[in-house]
Amino acid sequence: MMFDKLKTINNPELLRLTGINDIIFNKILEILKTEEVKKFKNGGTPNKLSLENRLLMTLEYWREYRTYFHIAKSYGISESSCYRNIKWIENTLIKHPDFQQLDGQKSLLNNNFKDKTVIIDVTESTIQRPKKGQKQYYSGKKKKHTIKTQVIIEKDSKKIISSYFSYGKNHDFKILKNSKTKFLSETTILVDLGYQGIQNIHKNVLLPKRKSKKNPLTKEEKKNNKAISKMRVVIEHVFAILKKFKIISEKYRNRRKKFALRFNLIASIYNLQLLI
Repeated sequence: MMFDKLKTINNPELLRLTGINDIIFNKILEILKTEEVKKFKNGGTPNKLSLENRLLMTLEYWREYRTYFHIAKSYGISESSCYRNIKWIENTLIKHPDFQQLDGQKSLLNNNFKDKTVIIDVTESTIQRPKKGQKQYYSGKKKKHTIKTQVIIEKDSKKIISSYFSYGKNHDFKILKNSKTKFLSETTILVDLGYQGIQNIHKNVLLPKRKSKKNPLTKEEKKNNKAISKMRVVIEHVFAILKKFKIISEKYRNRRKKFALRFNLIASIYNLQLLI
């Protein structure tokens, strides 16, 4: 579907097609128009595709994760041109202040987080088997080679605060320690059973109680676990929204170095849509 045909569809359909609403689409378009004027200020060959179609092509790539070859054929350009156009849009957006929406780990030490609750969890994205370092990417849980992404969100606003990327082999709690993320003592941290031991480094933690054969859970402990799960489900909903973009949820075929850039771009778009 080319951009001209998009004018006939409504906003919910645009959201289903591209993963973003019309406000964010137009916002991105304005940013790209400004940068393109700078790019061709001293001359240059005009692009075969309009800027609107190039943006639509990039969003379709993230949303559907078809190959460059298949998308290029849909737009009547070469595979290399498709790659260059998508690369330019990604690199342009990630440099723009509006798309640096993740506050980062340092923001967790601001006084704004004194009485707030943050939720930490890890999501895994399958990758193609690496030629080197296969063991470090192999996830015993998924039985596949994966990249793990640690995400921290603020519970009430549902805003993504920071992300951190690691090998599939690493355990969730080890990833947290490797990220060297620090929190204010007044900040409440909400985690799942993958973070056993976090209570030794941070006192204000909501962690479910683990059951065992010798020590089954009491009714009160089951009730508390259920209450924690209800609060923690917020981050699962965030992951579900991000994974509507199949470039995150399906097997990642590209260079692993680009995965963090694309994940953070999609996370920034998610944060921007919260502000609307």
